[in-house]
Amino acid sequence: MDARTFAPGVDRTEVVEMSEQVVRMLLHVRQAFVRLDPASFEEARRLGRAVHLHGHALIDRLVSRTASRGAGVVEVDQDEVFIPMHLGRIADNIELLGLAIDRMVREGTPFTDRANREVRHLFDGVLEMLEGLRDALRTGNRTLVRYIQDAGKSCEAQANEYALFHEQRLIEGVCQPRSSSIYLAMLDHLKGVEWHARQVAEKLQPPIHIDGYS
Repeated sequence: MDARTFAPGVDRTEVVEMSEQVVRMLLHVRQAFVRLDPASFEEARRLGRAVHLHGHALIDRLVSRTASRGAGVVEVDQDEVFIPMHLGRIADNIELLGLAIDRMVREGTPFTDRANREVRHLFDGVLEMLEGLRDALRTGNRTLVRYIQDAGKSCEAQANEYALFHEQRLIEGVCQPRSSSIYLAMLDHLKGVEWHARQVAEKLQPPIHIDGYS
């Protein structure tokens, strides 16, 4: 593969499966937002539990393997738990995003047309990132890794810009205060997803070799 290989003990098949599950989680949560139907969120929750089970199993296996090497002291290389740990945090942010949508629907909190367009645009950008991350984990393609890093920065900047737009709408009285906290929470959770995806992409970068040293 072009990019950095997985650390010893991290099972590629399980990690790819976790990445596929977070993609499907976000698709279900996006559907809940578009259709204003929180029923889609239940499947996202089920997938989130599966992501955490996979992640915990991987980390437990790494700890057991390391413990068997020496007596008493257990040390686990952070690189070995990095990917499943951040995939778990992605699942957490998607679940929090779903909870915000659930609250929006239950309370009948209206979003302006512009706010709806902004959230959908971020959903689409973050979804493309997660799909790219899944494919990068499967193939190790270096171009995909760079795309995730660049797209993540773009999504973060866009979310920050939307937050400023929202603040102006609030000042002008276009946006209702009771919808403000939900809207801003959704932006934060989408930013959380892209940030953790970028951290995984960063770890997938191949080591740099200079004058024979890595």
